[in-house]
Amino acid sequence: MAKRIAAVLVLLFLAHLCKGIGDDLQFHYSDTVFANFDNRRFWDPDISWENKYAADAEGELIRPLRERFPGSSTVFVATTDAWHLLQAIQYALIRLAIVVLVFSRLPRPRWGYALGLYVVVWAVQGAGFWLGYYGL
Repeated sequence: MAKRIAAVLVLLFLAHLCKGIGDDLQFHYSDTVFANFDNRRFWDPDISWENKYAADAEGELIRPLRERFPGSSTVFVATTDAWHLLQAIQYALIRLAIVVLVFSRLPRPRWGYALGLYVVVWAVQGAGFWLGYYGL
């Protein structure tokens, strides 16, 4: 039990490390180490959000906004910029922490149920986001 709790604490630490880095990017980008990286379009949230959307030959967003590639603003949004990638990692780590916490109580075959639980938690998180973002 102690190893499982330690693993959960490490996963939660890493999840919230991602949250902290994402917030630092969002609110203090120019003061972060990431401002020194070459790929500003990926790291700077002031412009990186545009990576989700199609642009014309001059790089201007096409209005009304449309996805750059299928799923770029939904299921594959984590591939478009650092903020979304960090957020995706954060939530994946939280899901994994939940699975680790209950793993020994799952029926056999545990790995199958663990994967199923991970997917169910992912679906619940996604449904909550969609309701909050698109439904209210």
